[in-house]
Amino acid sequence: MTEIRRDTFWAIPFAYSSLMYVLATIALLVFLYGFYRRFRLWRSGRKVNIQWADVKANVSYFIDMAIKQQKIKRDRLFGFMHRFTSYGFVILFIGTCLVVVDYDLGIPILQGAFYLGYEAVLDVFGVLFLIGLFIAMIVRARRTRNRLKHGWTDQLFLWLFAAIGIGGYLLEGIRIAETGISYGHWSIVGYGVSRLLQGVPAFGVAWYPVWWISHAILAFGLIAVIPYTKLLHMLLAPINLLVQPVTRTGKISLPYNLEELTEEKRFTIAAVQGVQRISDFTSWQLLSTDACTECGRCDSVCPAHLSGKPLAPRSIVTKIRDHMEPERKIATFITPEELQSCTTCGACVEACPVSINHIDLILSMRRGLIQEQIIEQEAEHALMKLDEQYNVWGKAWSERDQWSRGLNIPVLGNAKGNDDKKGA
Repeated sequence: MTEIRRDTFWAIPFAYSSLMYVLATIALLVFLYGFYRRFRLWRSGRKVNIQWADVKANVSYFIDMAIKQQKIKRDRLFGFMHRFTSYGFVILFIGTCLVVVDYDLGIPILQGAFYLGYEAVLDVFGVLFLIGLFIAMIVRARRTRNRLKHGWTDQLFLWLFAAIGIGGYLLEGIRIAETGISYGHWSIVGYGVSRLLQGVPAFGVAWYPVWWISHAILAFGLIAVIPYTKLLHMLLAPINLLVQPVTRTGKISLPYNLEELTEEKRFTIAAVQGVQRISDFTSWQLLSTDACTECGRCDSVCPAHLSGKPLAPRSIVTKIRDHMEPERKIATFITPEELQSCTTCGACVEACPVSINHIDLILSMRRGLIQEQIIEQEAEHALMKLDEQYNVWGKAWSERDQWSRGLNIPVLGNAKGNDDKKGA
């Protein structure tokens, strides 16, 4: 009876398998350096402890946003695309990890019935992965989503992912065609590919090592570039969804509540916790900018951006991400006009699928403008009047009804005889 198990290095010379481990080591080191480089920048921000109560409360939100992808699937076509690619990628990644466990760690799990199921599941999710990629390619080629950026790197990543996915089926098809294993039909797609490739010299056993090492180079190249590109969001978006406060819209966070401070703390705490340079942000705020997918959903719902004002929430986030140097001053890459255009309506935060809090970022930098005395004179006067007279006009309470004189506007009051009093 034929033994059912995975032959990881079938037809691969020792030199090729050794080269694979060298490439894997290099890719991992490049990845770790890139991740550490970003980690060091996040750490340059103000330290804020994780609120474990928020993390616990966020679990259901995480399931809705990261697993069910509720916000993303509001756009039906893009919803299918992203779920197919993300689910496919995760399952294929888990499948690769199982190969490491089976071969490198010497724990024989890829054999028997489990291995047959493993092959079938990976083939199905691999197809979903490729379908999602092709939908994304078509959408970007037709430019039907104005909110998307259409840089050459976006297309390159799609083709790189597709090449890796197709390469996996190609290797599987060659292996099944050359070995003629009786259980090859469990690899649903690979079996079909094997029928197409049978008898084609370029896809025979002689060329198999070349296709195999090419597939490995593409896969390890992808791993290496993740921390240096927006692909880093694949790792950071789930983290950001878990650690960001559970209240995401309708509430503006303040640096402190003056009424809750003791008399002693009022004199020791900083007057205004504003952001003037990158290191003034909190570590979690900096990390959240690296979680950005650049999808543009925030821009597409921002009333300031849509009305032509110099504000694009996505640009605010990506500028912070791309200029993340501890001593870099905010004023060198974000203008006061951009920050002052925000209405704090919360539409961007509500639309963001990875829970970036644009309003917190913008208001933190606005406080920095106050410290640097870079604020519109009219706005500054309004704030001063609000502080002194509790209204933006600076009118005393006794004079606030003067505007209504001669207009016959009823005035409400508790005093007797005020019921029919008209505007003075």
